[in-house]
Amino acid sequence: MSADTDPFALFDLPRRHAVGRDAIEARYLELSRAAHPDNVVGEGTAARRAAVERASAVNAAYRVLRDPVLRAEALVKLGGLDLDSTDPERGAPHPTQEFLLEMIELRERLEDGGPAGLDALRDDVDARSEAALDAAIAALDAGEFRRAAEHLVARRYFQRFLDETEASAP
Repeated sequence: MSADTDPFALFDLPRRHAVGRDAIEARYLELSRAAHPDNVVGEGTAARRAAVERASAVNAAYRVLRDPVLRAEALVKLGGLDLDSTDPERGAPHPTQEFLLEMIELRERLEDGGPAGLDALRDDVDARSEAALDAAIAALDAGEFRRAAEHLVARRYFQRFLDETEASAP
């Protein structure tokens, strides 16, 4: 991730998960005012294009920084692991066999529980998802990027499961 795509560098914030929402909001307002394309009205096409690109970068960084999951994923990426890659060394870690069996059990509970058990199952999986995010944040705080990535991969599985149950809900 380059300095141009590092949301923490763009916002001049420390690379850590525990960044105050007020600091993010204040910096966003400051940067978005400075980068607004209206500031270059009357200038050439290159200046207008650069302003639009800068405003777009500020907005993208803001989306990442204000979302706890995206912020954690960005920190993992800055730590050298890309959760969207299958590269064996620098990509997303593969889930353990135990975790995959856990996911199969959740799917079986979904099939066996019917509509009556759906809310309880969703609550359970949502709690697991939150626990995975908390574990990832703790790993990030300890500087353990691979462990954080493992927890974030698990969280993605849980979130996908929740999304699928929402999509198939009656």
